[in-house]
Amino acid sequence: MTPDAPHTEESPRFVWAVLAIYTAFVSIVSAFHEPWKDETQTWRLAIDSDGLRALAHNARYEGHPLLFHVMLQALGHVSRSWWAAATLHVIIAALGAWLVLRYAPFTRLQKVLLVFGYWMAYEYAVVVRPYGLGLMLAYAACIAWTAQRRRTGWAALLLVLLANTTAMGTLLAMTLAFGFAVDWGWPDEGRPRPSRRALLGGGFAALVATIVVLYAVSVQMKPPADAAYQGQPRAAAGLSKWDLAQIPTTELRALVPVVRVSSGVVQWHRWYLLPESSPALAALLLASLAALALGCIMASRRRVALVVFVAGTTGYLLFFGFVFPGAGHHHGYIFAVWILSAWLAWGEPASRWPPALQRMSEHFERERSRILTLSLVLPVLATVEVAAGDLAGTFADARHVADVIRSHGLADVTVVTAARSEGQAVAAFLDRPVLYPLEGKRRTFVVWGGPSTSRKMMRAVDSTVTQLLTRECEVVVLSSPARDVPRSVAIRSKALYTTPGVPMSDDRYRVWLAKAPPSPRCPTGG
Repeated sequence: MTPDAPHTEESPRFVWAVLAIYTAFVSIVSAFHEPWKDETQTWRLAIDSDGLRALAHNARYEGHPLLFHVMLQALGHVSRSWWAAATLHVIIAALGAWLVLRYAPFTRLQKVLLVFGYWMAYEYAVVVRPYGLGLMLAYAACIAWTAQRRRTGWAALLLVLLANTTAMGTLLAMTLAFGFAVDWGWPDEGRPRPSRRALLGGGFAALVATIVVLYAVSVQMKPPADAAYQGQPRAAAGLSKWDLAQIPTTELRALVPVVRVSSGVVQWHRWYLLPESSPALAALLLASLAALALGCIMASRRRVALVVFVAGTTGYLLFFGFVFPGAGHHHGYIFAVWILSAWLAWGEPASRWPPALQRMSEHFERERSRILTLSLVLPVLATVEVAAGDLAGTFADARHVADVIRSHGLADVTVVTAARSEGQAVAAFLDRPVLYPLEGKRRTFVVWGGPSTSRKMMRAVDSTVTQLLTRECEVVVLSSPARDVPRSVAIRSKALYTTPGVPMSDDRYRVWLAKAPPSPRCPTGG
C-alpha cells in the first residue's frame, strides 16, 4: 500500500504476521521488566480502592483522569496479580499496533518501523502507565474521522475517552478536536461543506460538549489545596535564556529518544540529546527548528494535518516549557502529534491550496513520505537499546527487595518507609501495607500530601521506629542510599540489603532491620 491509496486495507497475512512478532516481543520484554514505583502506584491504588468513590478520593493527588485506574480496578475483581495488569497493557499495546498495521495510510516499511519504534514497542507498551491507552484511542479516532463514510460519533466518543486517560491525553484530544472541527467546517474537496445553520448548530453543540468534557476532566485532575504540586505556570520572567532556548529541543528528543549509557547501564530517560553546553544547545536548537520545518512540510499535504501538527506541537512545547517540564513518557506525545499529523495528511486526498502554495505542495509530495520514513528509524534503534538494557540488566528493584524481606522471615514484620515512593513499590509486591511515618498511616499506595523537608521526615522515621519497638521486637525500615535513615535508627539496626549498582529507573533501595533492646518481652533483643 502507498500513501496515495490510504483507504486500502492491508493484507491480513502481513497484519497478523507483524502483529504476532510485535506481541511476542513486547510480551517477552514485559516478562523480564521489573516495574518501578509509578507503575506499582497506579496498580495498587486501583485494586486497593474499594469502589469508584474511594478510587476517586485516593487518586485526587495523582494529576490524571481515572479511565485507566477504573480499568485496572475492574481487572482487580478478576485477578489482583501484577501479571494481570501487565497482560492488560500488552493487549492495549497490541490493539494499537493492530490499528496501525491494518488502517494506517502508510507504506509497509513505515508501519513496521512505527510499531517497533521506542514509543509503541517499549515506553507505551512495556511500562504499564495510561499513556499507551491514550495513543491507541488517538489512532482509533483518526481512523473514524478519515473513513470513507466518516464516523463522526465514534470519533467524538473516542476523543472523550482519550481526554480521560492522562493530562497529556486531554491536550491531545483537544488538539484533534480542533483539527476535526476545522476539517468539518472548512472541508477539502470531496467532502460536503456544511450550511451556515449546521455550522452554528454543530459549533454550539461541540462547544457545549467540549466544556462539559473539560469540566469533568478538570474535576478529576484538580489537586487538593494541600497538594505539593498545584500546577502553577512558570513566569516567563523567571526563565533564563537557556531555559527558553531549550523549549524547542523537546521536539528533537521526542523524535530521537536515544538515552545515555553509563558503565554498561542504560539510563532510562537520561536523553543523549540533552544539551550540556552552549554550543551543544545551539546545535540542538537548530536541529529542532529543522525538524519542526520538516514536520510542517510533511503535514502540509492536508489542511487538517497541518492544523493538528502546528497546534499540537506548539501546545505541548509551551506546556512543557511553562507549566510542567515532564519526563520522557510525557514528551512522547509530541511524537504522537507527529504521527497523527502524518496519518491525517495521507488519510484522504490532498488539499487544494492557492496556486503558489499548491505548486510548492506538489514539489514536496515525494519528500513527505521520505521525511516520515527517516523519522521512524532512530526510534527503532532506541527500542533495541532500551529493551536490551531491560533484558540484560535491572530496571527497578522493588520486587527483589520484597523477596529479600521474605527470605529473612520478615514478611509479617511492620515495615516503615523513609522514602515514600520506593516504600510503596515494595509494599505492592509484599501485598501488604507499609507504614508512612509522616502520615502515621498504613497503605499499599502513596497519598501525595503537602511537601515535607528531609529533616521532618527523618524525625518522623526516628519517632515511629522508637514507638514501634516499645511494642514489637523487630521493625523493617526501607530507605534509599540517597535518602537513608537517621543515625539514631542506624545504630540500633542492621543493614540487610542495598541495591547493587544503579538500575535503569535510578530507584535504589536499602533495607534495615531495627531491633528492640533485650528484655523479657524480647529476650534476644528481637
